[in-house]
Amino acid sequence: MDLEESLRCLQWHMWFRWREESRRSGSMELTPNELDYLYALLGAGRPIRLGELAARMQVTPASASTMVRKLEARGYISRSASGEDARSVLLAPTPKCQALEAEEQTIYADTASRLAAMLEPQELAELSRLLAKARGNLTTDF
Repeated sequence: MDLEESLRCLQWHMWFRWREESRRSGSMELTPNELDYLYALLGAGRPIRLGELAARMQVTPASASTMVRKLEARGYISRSASGEDARSVLLAPTPKCQALEAEEQTIYADTASRLAAMLEPQELAELSRLLAKARGNLTTDF
């Protein structure tokens, strides 16, 4: 099995696990685009302005605003006044949104445990080293 096929199989496994978990939790209602917005918000690690979210998503502020309204109405995003500028609004993930992150962490932890159980310690260390190297070269700057 070549690298491309291995990556495809791993991606399929992760997608299947995510679908199983999201069916249980009810988060299956989200589209991939909606999830992208939520993960961009979660990835900030702090409340952010609409303009920053739009920049992270590489969309116009108008497009981001439309999506934020939709996700806010569904309980995934909250707005609050900025302490620095009363005219500015900060966007933050709600507990419902943060539950998605916890869901995903569970899936990754389970997959990592399964890999650890089937690999020798030195193989696992090598896999971890190689994935960290790849991640360092493939990660998108947010």
